[in-house]
Amino acid sequence: MTAKVRRVRTGDLVGGRYQLEDARGGGAGGLVWTAFDRKLKRMVALKRPHTMAGAADRAQFRREAENAAQVQHPNAISVFDTIDGDECWLVMEHLPTDSLDKILAEHGTLPPLRVARIGVQIAAALAAVHAKKIVHRDVKPGNILVTGDDLAKLTDFGISIWCEVTGTDDGRITGTPAFMAPEVAAGRAATAASDVFSLGATLFAALEGTPPFGKGEAAVVLARAREGRTEPMAASGPLAEVITRMLERNPRKRPNADEVRQRLREIVGDWEPAAPQAPRVPLARRRPVLLAAAVVIATAAVFLATQSNSAPTAVTGLIGEERTADPCSLVKLSVFRDFGPPEMKTNYGNFNRCDVLVDVGREEKLDVEVQLVKRASQTGQKEWRVIAGNPFDVLEAPSDETECNRLVRVDETYGVRVSAKLPNSPRNLCEVADVAVETVREVLKQGPIPRRAKDFPPDSLARVNACELLPASALAHLEGMNPGVDVFGDWSCKWFTAVTRTEVHLRYDQHAAMDSIKGRAKRLGGHEAYVELDTHSGQTCTVQVPYRPRNSTTARAHVDVMRLTVRGDRQGPELCPEAERLATTAATNLHR
Repeated sequence: MTAKVRRVRTGDLVGGRYQLEDARGGGAGGLVWTAFDRKLKRMVALKRPHTMAGAADRAQFRREAENAAQVQHPNAISVFDTIDGDECWLVMEHLPTDSLDKILAEHGTLPPLRVARIGVQIAAALAAVHAKKIVHRDVKPGNILVTGDDLAKLTDFGISIWCEVTGTDDGRITGTPAFMAPEVAAGRAATAASDVFSLGATLFAALEGTPPFGKGEAAVVLARAREGRTEPMAASGPLAEVITRMLERNPRKRPNADEVRQRLREIVGDWEPAAPQAPRVPLARRRPVLLAAAVVIATAAVFLATQSNSAPTAVTGLIGEERTADPCSLVKLSVFRDFGPPEMKTNYGNFNRCDVLVDVGREEKLDVEVQLVKRASQTGQKEWRVIAGNPFDVLEAPSDETECNRLVRVDETYGVRVSAKLPNSPRNLCEVADVAVETVREVLKQGPIPRRAKDFPPDSLARVNACELLPASALAHLEGMNPGVDVFGDWSCKWFTAVTRTEVHLRYDQHAAMDSIKGRAKRLGGHEAYVELDTHSGQTCTVQVPYRPRNSTTARAHVDVMRLTVRGDRQGPELCPEAERLATTAATNLHR
């Protein structure tokens, strides 16, 4: 007789680091809990089987879990870790949202376009899974998580682990009868083709309100599945053709997951899901965060008097690969609504930046910039002071009526800079910045920030190292010039010399293709360029060079712009020729 696992309760510590929070339910394979990772300060999902596993079972469990952990895809719940001592636990990514079956139960059927949006993401995840020679075996609405913005993720790869470890199936049937492919219902092994069938059955149910084999007792549904007798479709609209092919009785006639993805992509067009918002850490687990805006104003003196002077706690791996880290994942629009209607802009500046524009009743909107940066690039940090402590210290810089700046320390290398900007703002800019900072810290507490949903185009400036556009020889005439400092992602570079107190900053921007660029037009390095002197200070000159790749036929709403600024004690008549000279070199190197 198989032994039952021990009872666990909220607050129990698993594996020495995962503190159980809430039981979230589960199926035949096991029970899922949310838990707090005390080491990396993030929420995770933990799953274990209903029965104990022996040594041989645990070895198989480890092999299967290692396979599942190889799948890194934005539409598949990631496997982080395993615990395989006396008990087997699977440690997975936590996405605080509802499964598709709950959405259907509460709201009824979904329109075809929304179903296509969900389907294209799950098909992409399955394509990645199948490329690793892994079969999911139980694709169904209950194993698809969907956020309010229609971000969809495939979860519960556990059946390919638990059924072999615990012996919970009969050795022939794996999956859920209502969404099972005919060949699997007949006792054959599950394959990539049967996963495609199950996805088709899931999309069918989302559109029609019932699975393709109907409802009823499991044995009756299983018999229908063996015969491949599907119900007719009435509400599938543009999805009818692709779902019909996915539900082919003969698995050889079904499209593969990537072919399904391509067909659904044609239906949804350029739509992409918003980056997921991180769940809030339970109050009992939180470290001190910035006070609410009204309280900050009332108690500023006390708050600053009790600020933390301790060194920041290094939490490694939160940023990950710089070019794939999504700065917009650190932003949550809802927190700005008390200040005015907000909108998110993903292409308002450099590639490491995300903006929220808040309508505060002025012609110009309040701009909240959230930027991923390297801390070494943030000049003038001696003027910054800590206003909130570990695990992610928050620093403030002297502010004025036009902007308020904050810096969140992520670790010894990285930070997140938050700036709220608007001249003569009717809203307190630092209140707005502090609200954004709190959201940034909450996201960081959940672990590595999400990846970008889409890669950059092959001819984007995002693929060009900014520091390499100005070699040392181009700066040799500026005595004492330091080597270039990469700001983030190789998308921005700074040089400085204390001898002549001159700073050179080369960075990339994104600019609306139809908008004009300020400045005096010139040709530099074979490119159109625009030169502008800062008339207010007279000590800054900027050259902007729109980047139009050769032989590119792709029309875009935004163009990449190389922006080079020279700042120093010298006046404009000296700075602008210097800026033009350096911009010429950089522009010439763009096509090399």
